Order: sequence, then structure tokens, then C-alpha cells
Amino acid sequence: MQAARLMLKWLWRLEATVCVVTFSLTAMALMSDVLARELFGDGIFGAQRFAVWTTAISGLLGFALVTAEAGHLRPQFADGWLPRALDPYMNRIGDVVSALICLFLGYFAWGFVMSSMQLGERGMAIPIKVWPIQMVLPWMFVSSALRHLAFAAWPALRPEPKGETH
Repeated sequence: MQAARLMLKWLWRLEATVCVVTFSLTAMALMSDVLARELFGDGIFGAQRFAVWTTAISGLLGFALVTAEAGHLRPQFADGWLPRALDPYMNRIGDVVSALICLFLGYFAWGFVMSSMQLGERGMAIPIKVWPIQMVLPWMFVSSALRHLAFAAWPALRPEPKGETH
């Protein structure tokens, strides 16, 4: 369990760092573009497309970070249907199902990225290959699946959902 806790901690740090860096790059690109328009009458070529890509990366990684904090919205209408004593089992079952869904989506995301790579797809505004940017899709799903599997295997690793009290 300690190894899993350490792995989850480092995974969170890596993803949070990438989120902060990419979102900072978004802000810098957009501020630079606006400044260039105001000072020189013309923006920076590709700055807005770059900002879209970096925003997408930080936003998609946010999925994995929210999983790490058990912060996803979930329907609560059926919470009282089963006795509270079954909550630990239901949480484990929920984590296993969530991991399977994430692995399923990660598989198709991987296929999407590989298709993009094989076709040699490039961005329109900035003609670079887009598959390296798209790699965040399978990453976020596999990363979230690993977290859910760890939560199912070691319930003590599962954070208490925000805004919920038992």
C-alpha cells in the first residue's frame, strides 16, 4: 500500500505540474498576443491556437486530478437505498467499474491518437503534428483507471469526497 500511495502522490505532482505549466503558457501566449496587437498592430502568429492546445492539455489533465481528489460529481439520489454498512463495498465496486470505464475509453483514445499519427495529421494554424498533444487523452483515462484500481485495492487511499460527510 505504501508503494501505491507514493506512486499516486508522484503521479499527482507530475500532472499538477503539467497543468500549472500549460495553463501558465496559455496565459503568457494570450497576454503576449494582446500586447503585440496593441503595440505593433498585429498579433503573434499561432498564439491563439497554441493557447487552445495548452488549455486543452491542462483541462484534460484536470480530469485525472479530480479523480485523485474524489471530486467528480455523482448522482446522490440513490444513496439511501442501501444500508450505510454497505458503503465500503459499493465504493470498491464503483471504483472497479470506474476503472473499467476509464480503461475502455483509454483504449479508444489510444486508437484515436494512433490513427492521427498514422495519418500524419497536423494543426491548421500551426502545422505541427497533433498526436503528441492528443496523447493527453489516453494518459488521463489510464491515469484515472490506475487511481480507481488503487482505491479499490486499498480503500484507505481513497480520499473522502469533497462536500460529503458521513
